[in-house]
Amino acid sequence: MTKATKKSGRNPLHHRRCKSEDKSSEKVKCLAEELHSKSEQLRLLSEVIRTANSYLEPDAVINFIMERIRHLVECQAWSLLLLDEESNQLYFKAALGEKSDKLSEIRLKIGEGVAGKAVETGQPMIVDDAQKCPYFNPEIDRLTNFKTRNILAVPLKARGKIIGAFEIINKKGKSEDSFTEKDLETVMLFLEPAAIALENAMLFQKTKELTLIDDLTHLFNTRYLYQSLKSEISRGKRYGYPLAVIFLDLDGFKAVNDINGHLVGSATLKIVAKILKDGIRNVDIAARYGGDEFTLILPNTDAEGAKVVAERLRSKIENHPYEEDLGVKIKLSASFGIAIFPQNGDNPEVLIQKADQAMYKVKETTKNAICVSD
Repeated sequence: MTKATKKSGRNPLHHRRCKSEDKSSEKVKCLAEELHSKSEQLRLLSEVIRTANSYLEPDAVINFIMERIRHLVECQAWSLLLLDEESNQLYFKAALGEKSDKLSEIRLKIGEGVAGKAVETGQPMIVDDAQKCPYFNPEIDRLTNFKTRNILAVPLKARGKIIGAFEIINKKGKSEDSFTEKDLETVMLFLEPAAIALENAMLFQKTKELTLIDDLTHLFNTRYLYQSLKSEISRGKRYGYPLAVIFLDLDGFKAVNDINGHLVGSATLKIVAKILKDGIRNVDIAARYGGDEFTLILPNTDAEGAKVVAERLRSKIENHPYEEDLGVKIKLSASFGIAIFPQNGDNPEVLIQKADQAMYKVKETTKNAICVSD
């Protein structure tokens, strides 16, 4: 045996020791990689806790958090859904992926879709084959022209309360790659402090909005109106585009109050506010000026464009089926005045005054019509 060993030139004991050393080296390498990964997670977690809570805007918190998570768990798309407490439905607050803007049209009931199921159960879910999952909603893929393979969904909890859900979609790598428990552990590590930071930002925004929103109509108040008008005038000056201010006063509103009472009057103002809000663009601003007076700001809109908007709103206010909403028959219309920047002025006070004066010309003559300031 000794001769054979010498002849072969190999030492079995040395061979075994080499194998053992190789395994130890590999083990140390794996531990080092895992330690580095954990260290990176802790570094990012510390950054998230420190930085996310410094943001006061929900969108800023979301963008910051999602970028950090995507750094650790690579994916093709992600979405963050928040719970609307009034309707008890989930809506897409933010998303990344092809045609993700289409998701703003979708509302999910609790228990509907993978995200809805995660919210309903309060438990995270890993879906290896989305197309075979009974909770998967194929309508979302159809709408976005996207192919969902796998999903990692986690309910978003802040201080023990579920405020939404977070989904990571299609893990990057080989086509057969799926999300793992390690991926889930990583996401959950970040989501709890992220959810608290997000809730704090949402509460701050809500508190801020309360000082700028009219309690009854939920339109903006005059404070916000003047702030926004000042900003829009500055933007108009910088980029050389016009700006329209529409001032309107309801015709016959005093009779509505006198005959039917203030409760019906308040309900009527809410209906008019909704007509105004639904009848303008997202970039436009609708505010309750006071009593039954309202003001609209239409950026990048000239006199002709403002007249088109005013006529559409005038017709809707006059022809709305109020009896269906209020249970009483009322007759209501509105008088409109329009002022244009820069022709009629270049500061908020002058533009609103000019629009108000134009409105009074209608009020003192025909009512239920539109007048553009000279």
